[in-house]
Amino acid sequence: MSAHPQVDADEAVRDLLAALGEPQVAAHDVLPTGSDADGEMPLSEGQRQLWFLQQLHPDSTTYNVCVGLRTHGPLDTAALGTALTALADRHTVLRTNVVARRGRPHAVIRPAGTPVELRPVGGPGTAPADAEIQRVAREEMAVPFDLAVEPLLRARLLRLAADDHVLLLVWHHLVVDGWSMRIALRDLAALYSQAAGGPTADLPVLPHGYGDFALWQTTLMTRTRRHERAVEHWCRTLHGAPERSAPPPDAATGQQGGRSLHFDLPGPTTAAVASVAVRYDLTPFAVTFTAFLVWLAAAGGSRDVVAGVPSSGRAFPQLDDVVGYFVNLMPLRMDLDPRWSFAGAARAVRAAVADGLDHDLLPFDRIVKALGVPRRAGQRPLAQVMFQLVSAHDVGGSAARWHGLRVDECPIGNDDSPRFDLELDLLHDTDGTLRGSLTVDAARYSAAAADGFRDAYARVLAALCRQPDAPLAAFLPAGAGPDDAPEQDGRR
Repeated sequence: MSAHPQVDADEAVRDLLAALGEPQVAAHDVLPTGSDADGEMPLSEGQRQLWFLQQLHPDSTTYNVCVGLRTHGPLDTAALGTALTALADRHTVLRTNVVARRGRPHAVIRPAGTPVELRPVGGPGTAPADAEIQRVAREEMAVPFDLAVEPLLRARLLRLAADDHVLLLVWHHLVVDGWSMRIALRDLAALYSQAAGGPTADLPVLPHGYGDFALWQTTLMTRTRRHERAVEHWCRTLHGAPERSAPPPDAATGQQGGRSLHFDLPGPTTAAVASVAVRYDLTPFAVTFTAFLVWLAAAGGSRDVVAGVPSSGRAFPQLDDVVGYFVNLMPLRMDLDPRWSFAGAARAVRAAVADGLDHDLLPFDRIVKALGVPRRAGQRPLAQVMFQLVSAHDVGGSAARWHGLRVDECPIGNDDSPRFDLELDLLHDTDGTLRGSLTVDAARYSAAAADGFRDAYARVLAALCRQPDAPLAAFLPAGAGPDDAPEQDGRR
């Protein structure tokens, strides 16, 4: 769950904005075309940042992400190889490498038709199938990518039985995000079906590629009115924001890396989240994220908190079917007032998320620079904590329409390397369960502290959902309220 998919409000807000009417676009607010025609393509700002981080730590696997598909039935491995190559032909970013020239990164494109290697791994053994899948996936995830040389998509095939296989796709985050994995699996299913003798793949036409977005973002975006509005929005909402919102470190642990806890929220809590969402016309994301902010305020001792929330980062609807690294981090700030009810606070959070999504084209690093936030060694700027809730069908997309096969997605335990001081990922599974993954920076938080964070969040969420109309005062740290105190329903 660490591939950073978008919040569940994202597509709904996009539809709402579209329904209000398209503003007249300026000449610079139009996507260019053909940006990958000469064998090279521009890099987006996010890609440049990931490249730089990989150069600092070339053996790091922090930005390796994996998805697994378990196939039941007569798998045509030749057709699967053909489909993987066709997928890379369709999405140019999957055929890119990043090389350094005079210290600056450049993306180069492998020729169309370059085969994607489908390598067999492992095999039937004495270990249970699920354990073997996780073992092989961990081994593949633990191999760093050489961004300049090797393909940034690895395809591995684990054979459990003659009619039971697992396809493991390991990507570097530089070429994919959560939304993109959903697209890639949808396309791969159609392309496999075609290669295996099924119907011709009926996939959306792609008038633009990822390189077109990267060129627009790095050369044209700053000359648009949308960019001006985004800078104004984030400077206004984050002016005077606290430098730190993460809970204070509990001890110098002397450890490095991440510490992850996986858990299921109790059934009654999950049911209460759904009930509150329906009763107050909210989304489960708004309910669970608001509870996270309330817990964060209590844990950090300040009612003014900032938390990162991933958004799609797709500035144009023409990019909705394009694979690439678009995801952006929105630093959402909430000044929680103890007179707000939980339901009122959730409405305020919903409005803040919608407002942020309307201005999410500004990359996170540009927000940090616009605010003049100082960079401090060992401290992540502005947002040290991250939260997301995704639905199970959003994680990998539809994998059911494979010619002659039954295909299930395999949950893969991704790398525990911390991207934030604290990250909470919730998955709304197909059976209705809310599954959580809490990852903390082991250098800041002990195992006991991580256990305490998990338990405290579960308690706060359950308690708030039991009394959604009660004031937040009992959950928030004491202190003077804001000068422009909002009303109880969360509106100023």
